[in-house]
Amino acid sequence: METTAPTNPPVSIAPATPRRWRFLVPIILLALVGAVVVNVLLAAPRTPPALLGASADVSGGLARIQGVLPTESDGWAPPGPAALADPSGAGLHRVRILVELTAMEEDGLSFDPAEYTVSALGGGTWEAVWSAPAPTQARQGETIDAVLVFELPDQAIDLTLDVPGGAGLSLGAGHHRGSD
Repeated sequence: METTAPTNPPVSIAPATPRRWRFLVPIILLALVGAVVVNVLLAAPRTPPALLGASADVSGGLARIQGVLPTESDGWAPPGPAALADPSGAGLHRVRILVELTAMEEDGLSFDPAEYTVSALGGGTWEAVWSAPAPTQARQGETIDAVLVFELPDQAIDLTLDVPGGAGLSLGAGHHRGSD
């Protein structure tokens, strides 16, 4: 007697039907929107910078902007024959920021110009193209008068001087020459 194994009909995997897609697409979109909302709600809040002229905490003391001056308007040039000899790039202008740092902590205050940058709300960071003095230390009660020169966009945008250990110092909008 001959026996044959029962044969199963071939299994076919049907492609997703339009009805499945009708439910799948909104669920995926809802998940993406939910992820964005959760990301926004859980993001760390931005600490607002101190207003122009106000003092802000820095590591070891306080910092205050005493001036934000476009170098093109006051004719200032740094000491040295070749310092900033090349013109600034297209859409940029050089801004001299005068910063007063006061050592308040017992250990004093350390100033390193490489730790100071300018940032824009929403993106963009610029480093100083020239600075004085060189990295230095101030004892409690002493002050350091620093000059930082940046090449910044010549437009009215919210710019902040980022300082070590602090919320930052607002540059205001008075430094730009371009149109709004």
